Amino acid sequence: MSPSRDTKPSEANRMLTSKNAVLAFGGLVALATALVLGNGDQPIFPKPDDPTGDPATWSIDQLRRWLELRNLYPSPTATREELLERVRLNIRRS
Repeated sequence: MSPSRDTKPSEANRMLTSKNAVLAFGGLVALATALVLGNGDQPIFPKPDDPTGDPATWSIDQLRRWLELRNLYPSPTATREELLERVRLNIRRS
């Protein structure tokens, strides 16, 4: 028994085959592209800010980020005390 051919297409099928839906999707893609390209000097994914204040109050992630931003890649097994010591040795006093 084959399905009858006189069944009505669903609303979703009609929408997906519609030229208007294709044009609307293309318009959204074009708009998103224009917004990204027209953003100027702003990066799409901005870098996190440098931690500020006393390094003794920073989290382990902030200590690692500070070192990595200066190409001083810490060991993955480094303890918080080792990271803090390395930051203090490399921090520039102003």
